[in-house]
Amino acid sequence: MCGRGALTLSGDRCRRIAGGHGGRTALRGSDRLRKKYNLGPMNYVPVVRTLEGSGQEAALDREVCAMRWGLVPAFAKRAEDFDAFKGGSSTFNARVEGAESSNLWRRLLDKRRCVVLFDGFYEWKAHGKTKTPMFIRNRDEYDGHTIPWRSKTSEDLQKVGEPDEKELDGPQHAPLFLAGLYDVWHQKGDVEETLESVTILTMDPEHTIMEEVHDRMPVFLTPETAASWLDPSVPFSEIIRPVLKMSQAHAQSQLLLYEVSPLVSNIRNESPDCVLPKKKYDEKQLAKGIGRFFKPKPADSDLKSKKRTLEDCEEQDKEDVKVIRLE
Repeated sequence: MCGRGALTLSGDRCRRIAGGHGGRTALRGSDRLRKKYNLGPMNYVPVVRTLEGSGQEAALDREVCAMRWGLVPAFAKRAEDFDAFKGGSSTFNARVEGAESSNLWRRLLDKRRCVVLFDGFYEWKAHGKTKTPMFIRNRDEYDGHTIPWRSKTSEDLQKVGEPDEKELDGPQHAPLFLAGLYDVWHQKGDVEETLESVTILTMDPEHTIMEEVHDRMPVFLTPETAASWLDPSVPFSEIIRPVLKMSQAHAQSQLLLYEVSPLVSNIRNESPDCVLPKKKYDEKQLAKGIGRFFKPKPADSDLKSKKRTLEDCEEQDKEDVKVIRLE
């Protein structure tokens, strides 16, 4: 958790999201981003980060770049060792509770924080031995569409910023801002390779609607907490408590959860049907004619009614025949 998402944001929209209220935002690697309604780890996702620089002005520049979802640490000898699909370690999620004591995550907490953008993500809700796929996204009325340029202190994070104008490309609802950590791995040897990759932080979903679905949830960022999360001058130890508090509040009040079709269970299915509410998906299938094979069995009362109607028609036919003969 979170291990499957929907991503249809264009590169230009990602840049506008990252550069709310002015400022400079670069866009790099957008050709690696693919519009997918069913996307898993090892794919590339849009990441907002603060550019590393020596000067104060450079440190305030932001960049949107495509990073592999599934972090490969800089000290790794081989990238394959951190590919869960090839028997390596699973690093597409990181538990926030143990991050400060982890050799893998601790070195990234202050200087390599980032914001991962998603339309929404999927989770499977258990019902005994069966699981129901659910889609989680921001509510339509939520106005957190861009990240302010100026970060706020931890005391200011409770305040709500001014809503921004909605963009037209991609989903109409505001995208999810997820707290992430990134790293840069360099392959040594004859063939040089650089890989930028990212992990998504997760937390306990207690006292939110997410606790009914799964025992973990992403650390959700609001526009205000996202700005502070991207500020390398704010220590992790100072920001994490208000960030988690706001994440919990966001999950409880701003998220929309609904059931989707089992179509999403197969990661090869990437069509827009994956994010349709289950009822709308079923209606769409019926409209295509597929549903005629699954029509519900009529009730006994309906069968009796049809039988009476048929008998009435037969009696009427007999009367009509009598009339014709008399004429």
